[in-house]
Amino acid sequence: MIQLRDVTKKYKNNYALKHVDLDIASGDFVFVTGASGAGKSTLLKLLYKEETPTSGTVLIGGINIANLPSDKVPNLRRCMGIVFQDYKLLPNISVYDNVAYVIRTLGMSTKEIKTRVIGALKVVGLLEKRNSKPTELSGGEQQRVSIARAIVNGPPLLIADEPTGNLDPATSLEIMQILDQINKRGITIIVSTHDKSMVNYFKKRVLTLDSGEIIRDVRDGTYE
Repeated sequence: MIQLRDVTKKYKNNYALKHVDLDIASGDFVFVTGASGAGKSTLLKLLYKEETPTSGTVLIGGINIANLPSDKVPNLRRCMGIVFQDYKLLPNISVYDNVAYVIRTLGMSTKEIKTRVIGALKVVGLLEKRNSKPTELSGGEQQRVSIARAIVNGPPLLIADEPTGNLDPATSLEIMQILDQINKRGITIIVSTHDKSMVNYFKKRVLTLDSGEIIRDVRDGTYE
């Protein structure tokens, strides 16, 4: 599904990524680990075209998105869900409308939108909060809403950048369990994280970055 070939990203005189080669298969679950500044967020941003590599190719589904024109980026992002540490919810509309927001531009019928939104909220266990505003929810509940929004369009890929960074350990476990269940439906999951306990608990594929280079890639791995 995803192939990076000799990918380098340079900001002025600093390298965020250096000559990265990476393959991620459809249905995989990958933790991306490493210290702050190691290149984790840059790697994820290349996948959803927030950043462009200085050199190299980034292939998703066989298409080199490194050279993708800006007018094609929205189509790319419709094929993936993105979850951020700070949720990025619209505070003045309901949970239901936050989740529906992303698919209302796609020409779906009201019935189809309702079916998809309710289905996504059931996956994250928040159907009963569909009429609440994000400001009325806990941090963990807000993150679950953002996950529902990310999967409502049925994407084959979900990217999460430090999704438990603002959450306590028990809530972090709930969020990761939801992502694990989504992965078991066949969706590819890529999670950048500093959370050693979560990585050690789930024992998925673990990539470790250091100074922009992949220094470790293990299956059923732990945080090192």
